[in-house]
Amino acid sequence: MSLPMSTDASKTVRLLIVEDSEADYLLIQRQLRTEGMAFESLRVDHHDALCEALEQSWDVILYDYEIPGLEFDDALPLIKSKIGDTPIILVSGTVDERMAAQLLRQGLDDFVLKDKLLRLSTAIDRVRRERLERSGRLAAEAELRKLAMVVEQSPASILITDTRPAIEYVNDAFVKNTGYEREEVIGRNPSVLNTGNTPAATYRALWSALEHGKTWRGEFHNTRKDGSIYVETAVIAPIRQADGSISHYVAIKHDITAQRESEALIHRLAFYDQLTGLANRALLMERLDQALGKCRETGRQGAVLMLDIDNFRFINDIHGYDIGDHVLREFGRRLQEELSDTDTIARIGGNHFAVIIETLGTTKAEVTDRIKQLTTRLHANLQQPCELPDGSGQLRHATSMGICLIDGHEEGPETPMNRAELALQKAKDDGRNMARQFSHELKAQVEERALMEARLRSAVINRELDMHLQSQFDIEGRLLGAELLLRWPQADGSFISPMVFIPLAEVSGLILPIGQQVFDRAIKLLQDWQSKPATRSLKLSINVSARQFHQPDFGDQLRTRLQETTIDASRLVLELTESVVLDELGTTGEKMRAIRELGVGIALDDFGKGYSSLSYLKHLPFDVLKIDRSFIADMLSSSSSEAIVRAILAMGHALKLHIIAEGVENEAQWDLLRRERCAGYQGYLFARPVSIDQWQPHDFSTIGNPSSNAYP
Repeated sequence: MSLPMSTDASKTVRLLIVEDSEADYLLIQRQLRTEGMAFESLRVDHHDALCEALEQSWDVILYDYEIPGLEFDDALPLIKSKIGDTPIILVSGTVDERMAAQLLRQGLDDFVLKDKLLRLSTAIDRVRRERLERSGRLAAEAELRKLAMVVEQSPASILITDTRPAIEYVNDAFVKNTGYEREEVIGRNPSVLNTGNTPAATYRALWSALEHGKTWRGEFHNTRKDGSIYVETAVIAPIRQADGSISHYVAIKHDITAQRESEALIHRLAFYDQLTGLANRALLMERLDQALGKCRETGRQGAVLMLDIDNFRFINDIHGYDIGDHVLREFGRRLQEELSDTDTIARIGGNHFAVIIETLGTTKAEVTDRIKQLTTRLHANLQQPCELPDGSGQLRHATSMGICLIDGHEEGPETPMNRAELALQKAKDDGRNMARQFSHELKAQVEERALMEARLRSAVINRELDMHLQSQFDIEGRLLGAELLLRWPQADGSFISPMVFIPLAEVSGLILPIGQQVFDRAIKLLQDWQSKPATRSLKLSINVSARQFHQPDFGDQLRTRLQETTIDASRLVLELTESVVLDELGTTGEKMRAIRELGVGIALDDFGKGYSSLSYLKHLPFDVLKIDRSFIADMLSSSSSEAIVRAILAMGHALKLHIIAEGVENEAQWDLLRRERCAGYQGYLFARPVSIDQWQPHDFSTIGNPSSNAYP
């Protein structure tokens, strides 16, 4: 059985009446109506009916003590287990006041004797009101407990102060974060955390907001009890009383030190060189763009300086990378010593540094004088001996420098950077360890260089580069093979030297398609040689540039191309210069060994010209060592050159390397080299470079008469 729910719960009272007497039930209803109570009621008089009724919601339960078959001691626990907060009023005609009082102690809310029903509505109103008040109080207490737990267990530091301000409360997070115990800060000003790291303007803004009754948000740089600095964001708000007056302030703060450190680390990684701590290229370009704007606004001139430690590879090769890193750090430190805080100093790669000078002057004479003083001072400082970190001695190095003046009218930051780079290259070309300034003449050279690059690009696309062969011979004058050489023919029949266009091809990237054309021609030539008995055993050497060799897929491309042909890979020799070998020495060795596994030979070209090291000759898989032509040319007139040649030959024999002397032009040179058991020869004495179509596979037989041999 059930009753419909009231549509106005605030006026209509839902009553469950546990009563076995229908007459008494009607009497109760009449009495309540007489007193004007709006109610809905249901009478139950046995256990099953009571259980069903307790599935509904009731405002008050009226219970007769004695009901046949429904013992009070059993019914009361059942009712409380189902709807424990619902008020229960005992309505009985058989219970005296002593027993009623005892029943109240068991959990009843009130009792009314049936002969005194006049007070029933009053009792119902009272128990309902008390229950509502108790429920509200309990709910409020629960909310307060919940709020207290939230505040106390919050990961944010929370403190409450009065308006003086003196601290009245801090939570557990505050204690953990600051290191102060509660008793150490209660009653003290929050400035206990301020040791001067937060700007005074922050506190002025804070109190200005609070005095106007507003919430303040900001950051503090505070100090923990142990003296460590930390950064925290804070929201501080006034607490108002019912009358609107401010009695307290509450601060909620979050420690963001780790976040700030992560942001700083990301910034350092993005804009600073990790080895020297100087700016990197990205930050340099940003600062240069700003400097150009300042020059435009002020009418002053500045400068971009490019600096390079000359022959830095030699330092790494001889002394190791740890010493090289030490030199780079010391170089950066000395630059900082000589330059002002307004100048930007950057390491932009390897041993390459750049400086932005924002203000030099307004007149040409002033700028010229200051830049001269600056470069002179820099050179003097940078060339001072560098103490080795282990105290074992000193290291000297030279510095080349390129200068480009800026006035703010450049097209963008790339322009002065490129010009300073060009001036630096000019300083190197002129002998190193000096400074050169970008000029209009240099600009003309740049334009000429750009024109030549465009012409070279056209020549590569149209396959206008010629390929020549220069024969190589053994100690008896027998033909060993040939080196494939590039020539760039011009319309007037002349040639542009490879010494001119190969470096240009390297810088512009054209060396990659050029190298591919050379390799394709070499494969075709070897296939032709392999088909003829007279040339089947000859070897063909081709030059491989640093840019080609260090392409990530160079080895894979070589393997694929060889697999597509039927040539004997051992007939192909790749000639590498020291600049190729010294770049990325570890990966270079791995790549060279992979090439050797294909059967391809590897030669070290122009040996002795750079800063050759026995260490890489010992550990890298070379087959051939080619002595640079400059030593061959001077060895008859220079005892030092002769000694170097003899030493190279002795070393080559010890390392079981096949040695070829380049640039042999007369019999006296040949005689000396033969006495020292040089295995191979290449030069005008034996054969000049000729086009592939003109080349003939002949041994050298006419000694002493180069013009009459078989090589035109």
